[in-house]
Amino acid sequence: MKKIILVLLICVILILGYWLISPFWRNKVVSENLPNTIDNISEDKKDNEIMIFKKGTFTGFDKIHNGSGDIVLVQINGKNYIRFEENFNVNNGPDLYVGLGKNGEYIKDSELGKLKGNIGSQNYELPENINFENVHEVWIWCKAFSVPFAKAILFDF
Repeated sequence: MKKIILVLLICVILILGYWLISPFWRNKVVSENLPNTIDNISEDKKDNEIMIFKKGTFTGFDKIHNGSGDIVLVQINGKNYIRFEENFNVNNGPDLYVGLGKNGEYIKDSELGKLKGNIGSQNYELPENINFENVHEVWIWCKAFSVPFAKAILFDF
């Protein structure tokens, strides 16, 4: 009986270890275009109105928690998006999310969604209750360990 419990415990530890460590050597590349909102426009207005309000660049915290690349806050036909540009790159890790921060502090429960990929362009829609003027920092945050991976400070464009 003790051998069975020991074997099960070892299996659980190996599975958990693989889940925690494997993202560090695997990359997920994403290549999203800007959101296509042409379907949401009335017939008399065929052009998407795209306005860039803020820009920034990702920086990391150390060699393990490192990121780079450009980020913009855009408005397309009244909807606000955070866009990671094609040169976005962050070290992969377990349970990474995109969230917001202010004054160098991550705002808990501000997640916009799970990170789609650690390399490449991607878009995250801001909820309507968040005013784009109040978005100052975008963070890549590991929820499993409450650790920051990368941060971008946004500046007016």
